[in-house]
Amino acid sequence: MNYWERENRCERIFREGGPFFIVTTENLPWLLFSSEQEFKDGTNMMAVALAGLELRLLNDVEMNNHLHFLFEGPCGQVEEFADRFRKMMSRYQIKRGNPSLAQWDIQIKPISDLRNLRNAILYISRNPYVAGRDVTPTGYRWSGAHLMFNENITHCSRGIPFNKLTYREKRCIVQSRIIDFPVTWEVLDGLILRSGFVDYRRAEAFFESAHQYFYMLTRKVEADAETARWIGEIIQLPNEDVFRIVSDWYKVKTVSLLLPDQRLEAARRMKAELMSGNKQIAQVLRLPIDQVNQFFPVPKSS
Repeated sequence: MNYWERENRCERIFREGGPFFIVTTENLPWLLFSSEQEFKDGTNMMAVALAGLELRLLNDVEMNNHLHFLFEGPCGQVEEFADRFRKMMSRYQIKRGNPSLAQWDIQIKPISDLRNLRNAILYISRNPYVAGRDVTPTGYRWSGAHLMFNENITHCSRGIPFNKLTYREKRCIVQSRIIDFPVTWEVLDGLILRSGFVDYRRAEAFFESAHQYFYMLTRKVEADAETARWIGEIIQLPNEDVFRIVSDWYKVKTVSLLLPDQRLEAARRMKAELMSGNKQIAQVLRLPIDQVNQFFPVPKSS
């Protein structure tokens, strides 16, 4: 098949599938996960909350103080997952001495077209990188992104099938007396591997090729800001990405070639479209920080 035939196939798969939803938890002022074991516990709770539901988890990411999920399936089932996960995480946080998450805000937003679905997959994959973690978009352990278009997965050391564990081992992992869970689960060092509950092959089907996915993952960073505004999350792209975006806006090799009026216009666009802070605007456009602060006054703390 040529490119357009593959693109039409992706569109058809989208139209015939769904519905699709991106799920975002609110950013918390404390850390949900602050150690490897806590990230493992979060992953395991995610798998347990998903078990038995008529849902496909296409991608996910665990950050220190929030999570993102991308689902295909009925909205009622997505709401059931959110309710289960909120209750489990609330009990877990109380045990650690943190506030209850009984009122934890979990937003569920429908995805209406293939473009937004792709952007959601990419946004979740890039989230650790955009947040400043010292990882590549596909190198973050606590996300489904490392599975996509990664043929090495089939050659990696796999875990032990969950149903081969002892009763005590199962209970320790799922933190429940109920231990009847999917046969696809594999466990490695107490972690339920994402390859057993993230349907990454389904996510791959919405890209015409691995090349397209990787190109969009590494180049289409402007969509991150657009997606963040849509789901209500505040992010700031790395300076090197913003340099490239601003240069593309004005078709110049470097932002130092911008005229004074263009710099002011670029500053407005960076604030509105890329959610750049004053410091980043000053750094990227090489403007005095005092001038930028006058242009975008910083609210005084009360």
